Amino acid sequence: MPSPGICPAVPSRERITNEDEVSTQNTPVPATYPHRPSTGTRGPPQVLDNASWRSWNPGKPVISPRSSEKLDAAQRAARKVAAEQRQAKQQAISKAVAELLEEQETHINEIAKAHSVLPEKVKLLITGETHYRNRREESLANALVRIKARQVNADRPSGQKFQLKELQEMVANDPDMQNLDEEMKQKYLGELKESRSRKAIGVRSTNTAASRDVQATLKKVYGELQVLTYRTGIYACLFVTRGHVYDTHAASWFGMDNIMDFWEDRMDLSPDYIIKQLELWACNEEKNIEARDSLENMQKQAKNGLDSGFSSITKHLRQEKAICLRFANFEQIKYKFRIDYEGWPDGIPFCSPYKIQTIDEIRCLQDAIRENSFRWVKMTSSQHHEYRKQVDTRHEAGETVGVPRQGRSDKGKKRKILTSENTPRASKKARRG
Repeated sequence: MPSPGICPAVPSRERITNEDEVSTQNTPVPATYPHRPSTGTRGPPQVLDNASWRSWNPGKPVISPRSSEKLDAAQRAARKVAAEQRQAKQQAISKAVAELLEEQETHINEIAKAHSVLPEKVKLLITGETHYRNRREESLANALVRIKARQVNADRPSGQKFQLKELQEMVANDPDMQNLDEEMKQKYLGELKESRSRKAIGVRSTNTAASRDVQATLKKVYGELQVLTYRTGIYACLFVTRGHVYDTHAASWFGMDNIMDFWEDRMDLSPDYIIKQLELWACNEEKNIEARDSLENMQKQAKNGLDSGFSSITKHLRQEKAICLRFANFEQIKYKFRIDYEGWPDGIPFCSPYKIQTIDEIRCLQDAIRENSFRWVKMTSSQHHEYRKQVDTRHEAGETVGVPRQGRSDKGKKRKILTSENTPRASKKARRG
């Protein structure tokens, strides 16, 4: 069973932006976190501009918060009547579905008996579905519906906006939208794509919105890991913490079955201790998106990804020492150990990530590693034999394959062999007397 754990949260920066009553005594911020703003009684804090994840990432797309409207007595009464009508309708639908299921169960048993199969077989054929869905690309129909919704629903109050079917009928009956040129079609598709991208990777505008997003998303992740464990028998653990001392979502951990016993039995660390240390580290880092996606960090992540995959494919070779990934001498590794690669991004030279000095190229390599389009592979016997023949031919032609090892600094000189007392050893003739 999952074992979630939660560490206490620190009040958000939004809660600290009060009037003159705010003081340092009633702001329970841990002393271990640096750069805590001073909140005196003479005025508002000086860090109000840094009160949210949005302010830490200027220039990034922002997900607009949903606006809430205050309802008057008539609107509340109308909504109450509508809720009662929906509830009555739902009860009627539930009753009809229950009767249908009873009849369906009878028919399933009859079919199973007639064809000498189990009822579960018939149910699987009737209700079978896949858990995998392909993400739909942006379509012109959806783009036009979005434009029409912005036109007709902009001034309508909440609860009275046109629904999807009504918007689709408006689009179908609008001659201007049915006779668009190619330029306008591409424009509307681009706006829809940008809107989807903003909703997917845009930053939350407030700490409260960010905290709710974290809770909702983690709930889905925990559920997916739980059912994946039942289906495949995997072990999985997850540690999640906030990225700033004033963020509201609490640090937490999640583990399947008895996976957390690993940390205590093998690493001698409790999950609560790990998550507390992780929270301290993350809050002390105080990095926004730009700082996390710096060239140095992406080079390090790409190198770690390459080393991890290389170690996995070479661990079966059972060498006395682990094989180190050396890009300059990779041809020798390929010649000796039959290791090759596939999917290296086009236009980027095959070299260490630390030698790639542009953000776009290192991000392209990092995406290829994450998406598993780049991978290390083992050559077949025929491929390896053919490659060795090519390398041998190059050697015979006098070509140097790879980078030769650097010679000793005293190459060509006579070296005296020192004894344990750091004195030159006598020659054999002198020892024989």
